[in-house]
Amino acid sequence: MESLPKRWLTWAEMPRAIYALVLLPFQWPRLSLAAKGDQRPVFVIPGFGTTDRSTVILRYYLQFLGYRVYAWELGRNLGAKTIGLHNERLLARLDEVYLEERQPVTLIGWSMGGIMARMIARVNPYKIREVISLGAPFTGDPYANTAWKIYERLSGHSLAHPVAQAQIKESKLPLPVPACSIYSKSDGVVSWQTCLEPDTKLADNIAVRSAHCGFGFTAVVLRAVAERLASTGEHASRRFQHRRTWTSAA
Repeated sequence: MESLPKRWLTWAEMPRAIYALVLLPFQWPRLSLAAKGDQRPVFVIPGFGTTDRSTVILRYYLQFLGYRVYAWELGRNLGAKTIGLHNERLLARLDEVYLEERQPVTLIGWSMGGIMARMIARVNPYKIREVISLGAPFTGDPYANTAWKIYERLSGHSLAHPVAQAQIKESKLPLPVPACSIYSKSDGVVSWQTCLEPDTKLADNIAVRSAHCGFGFTAVVLRAVAERLASTGEHASRRFQHRRTWTSAA
């Protein structure tokens, strides 16, 4: 049974995220040594309540490594209010990226962005190479987080709505494409148990130590994303097989 994050972790979210951001320049030398990308397209989706500004560091890092990176360009992520009740605006944006690249796209979604990435991957699996979610509570109890009331208030979309209930039920099923969940047991916003991919050959889970609000710029998360991409690249080798658990000071 999933439980809410400990209260002290919730209160520590912003200080931990700020600390991770302050440390990042000092960790850049090591980050810059990660395996170079293979020019595959990567589409990054921000978390609820945020915009593309929140993923600037993540996107810059992936571009630095050699991936073709796309922002979502849909403004502030307010759930269904932004992308449509059936994800139609996000699907249209995916179509734009796919038509430009003419090859399957890797989706990286932070928190609710990861839930959205999984939803559109089910609709058009042939357009998706893999899905990487960062602290995304896509399975288990949708109320096992500290933000669901804020979500309903800002999005105008109740989790009890029939469409939302259908999406929540579907979200717990394995994806038809390779998927990786990067999650933190010290997450102060969502229950980490709701972030676990089902145990299938196409799915994987990587534990890191990060604040929920710091997933987009905590060094250990950036390294985990880079190694995951390297391990699934065209020129992957044993050298780039990721470790199951990462740690950091954040």
